[in-house]
Amino acid sequence: MRSEQEVNRAIEQYADMVFRLCMVNLKNQADAEDVFQTVFLKYTLHSKPFSSAEHEKAWFIRVTLNTCRDLIKSFFRKNTVSLEEAETVISPEQSTVLEAVRSLPKDYRDAIYL
Repeated sequence: MRSEQEVNRAIEQYADMVFRLCMVNLKNQADAEDVFQTVFLKYTLHSKPFSSAEHEKAWFIRVTLNTCRDLIKSFFRKNTVSLEEAETVISPEQSTVLEAVRSLPKDYRDAIYL
């Protein structure tokens, strides 16, 4: 496990690159933030030393791209529908839940899984 100083240095040095790679691959800020956290958690738990700064940067790029691909391939990402599509398949009991979700602010509405 890495020290707090090492992690803070890596965040300062690679945060912008990691986040940009996430946004390019995922095109969704919430997913990009999740992958960003996952990548830096993996870095924190990665105990092997890097041979050079280039090796460390390459590790960040590879881990970021792999984590993005894993998220894209995940079951939940493939099996989601928009709220408009959900209207056509919901039962009357579920319609009250849908109305409650619709009453939420837009930022919260998109993150709800029904």
